[in-house]
Amino acid sequence: MNTILEAVSSHPGLWTFALLVASGLGLPPWSEELVILASGWAVSEGGLSYPAAVGWCLAGILAGDSIVFSLGRLAGDRVESWPILRRAMRPKRRKRFNQQFLLYGTRVVFLARFLPGVRTLTYLVAGNLGMPWWKFLVLDSAGALVTVPISVWLGWKFAANLDLVVDWMHRFQIPLGILLVLVAAWAFFRLRRSRGARLRELRALRRGKHERKG
Repeated sequence: MNTILEAVSSHPGLWTFALLVASGLGLPPWSEELVILASGWAVSEGGLSYPAAVGWCLAGILAGDSIVFSLGRLAGDRVESWPILRRAMRPKRRKRFNQQFLLYGTRVVFLARFLPGVRTLTYLVAGNLGMPWWKFLVLDSAGALVTVPISVWLGWKFAANLDLVVDWMHRFQIPLGILLVLVAAWAFFRLRRSRGARLRELRALRRGKHERKG
């Protein structure tokens, strides 16, 4: 963690972006969550404003994830021979994963944002199976918008106890992920329900106009 804080302290925005791109590619020995917390620490030190920290984090995450997605798109079937996938994607498992992805691809990509262990694999497969990039970007952005502002805020408000926050996040990672998924699902349901009600109102108005004309 100290290494990340030292890097972020010099050029907070650029280092946050660069480290998150690298994290998305699986290059450094630290997690994406640590970098986001460090950007919150930079806010507490005055190096970044809170909106700027969130913005740099989102940009780095989306850039890194898009590179992974593009690698999956360009590699085609060769993706199965990559060391990162060789063990996880045996032929039978790959077939099942592909079937589930084709059935629930939208939900899988969105939920992967809350499950660090399967993010890279999911984004590679999303590109490999031909999901449109714009759709991937929308889903990935939606997931990031749920998690990033919270993590930056935690890094900001608990800057003096980041080790405790990291331990807390690791210990409760799965329950927190489930909670965030439920919150996101509830927000999506409310939005969809509101849009449905609005559409029904518009249809009723149109029917009323047609009846008056008739």
